[in-house]
Amino acid sequence: MHEPIELFCLDDAEKPDMPDSARRRNRLVAYIATFLVTFTLGTTEIFAPWYIGALGGSNFEMGWAMGSFGIVYMISPVLGGRFSDKIGRRKALLIATTAYVLVLVLFLNPFASPLYLIVIRALEGLVFGFIAPSNQAMLAELTPEAEVEVLGNFSTSWSAGMIFSPFVLTFMSSNYGPTSGIYVVIVIELIMLGLIGGFLQGYRRKSLSDSTNVESVQDTHIDTPQSKTSPRFLASYLSIVLWGVISTIVLALFPAYVESLPGLTTGDWGMMLLVWNGVRTIAFIITAKLPEKSMPSVILLGAILSAISSGIIFVSVNYWMLLISMVISGIAVGFCYLGALYLIVSASKIEKGAYAGLVESMGGVGLFVGPILGGWLADFSGELPYLMCMVLSIIVLVGIIPLLRKERNSTKE
Repeated sequence: MHEPIELFCLDDAEKPDMPDSARRRNRLVAYIATFLVTFTLGTTEIFAPWYIGALGGSNFEMGWAMGSFGIVYMISPVLGGRFSDKIGRRKALLIATTAYVLVLVLFLNPFASPLYLIVIRALEGLVFGFIAPSNQAMLAELTPEAEVEVLGNFSTSWSAGMIFSPFVLTFMSSNYGPTSGIYVVIVIELIMLGLIGGFLQGYRRKSLSDSTNVESVQDTHIDTPQSKTSPRFLASYLSIVLWGVISTIVLALFPAYVESLPGLTTGDWGMMLLVWNGVRTIAFIITAKLPEKSMPSVILLGAILSAISSGIIFVSVNYWMLLISMVISGIAVGFCYLGALYLIVSASKIEKGAYAGLVESMGGVGLFVGPILGGWLADFSGELPYLMCMVLSIIVLVGIIPLLRKERNSTKE
């Protein structure tokens, strides 16, 4: 006879087994921690390819600075999510954040080379895969009545954290040396570590044997998640991979491409990335307010807008047209990510960490393919990565439509 299934932080009424004040504090800590850690990530993922270029590396090597993160990130979030499910969110975040600080210190090596930076980015992909799923899972399980809203707030915090990363990086590197921005993010991660250790409330699994009515709880709570190859999941995978490809090409290759155009400078791509991050943040806020049933339409629209924005970049070298493309792209990646995140994480009540890890790992496919293939194409011609993005967006769109139609028909049966 099997052991009673343990339910993660749920009581008999499907509410988190914590006081409301502790839940609110945990959510606030998760949002702030997400903002801080993505400010760090936004800085390093621009710093590494840019610094490789400054060291004389090729576009292909610059792409690998993003892609090495992605290839590890295909696996690490699944492991990190399960690890978090097993030992608890607080412990998992403390361990992962400590490891992240140690990885950041490695960026300060004065003898850094392109290969060295590529390896460090891979280590960053490993530790970050243990942070994001823990925060996503904690928010979703602590607020089961409003998963879209809290996941939307998570995504907003994540996107907002990256808004000013390019400016901090360019300011610090221009005034205090190329690696000076790394000292800033190390301090930020130490603040995050203190925040988690000092304010995050730990909580535990609650066994069914703790309940006075085991049979009733089992009937209500046993998790029966959808198949991970269902049409809903497959459509979400396509959306999140597209998000990864578009995002990494914009962050890793777009700055160098803009600087190669006549009359455009570092300040121009800094402004464009500021707009892109800002609009993406607004897209997350809007999506979080939409009803749950609209999430399939959200990822569909994300693919359409990705094709349009990539096409504009491919055919235009004008500052204002490129800026418009960044507005459209910001909306697109916001829709692609948050729509897919909700569709997958909401499919499970108990294994939130594992399911959030699944989302992030599929994103890792895009984080790897985008900059590697894009960097290779950019060595032939700087606009080719955006043609690739346009074609991929159309392919994803064509794939999503029948999957969502099949999902809708199966739901009606």
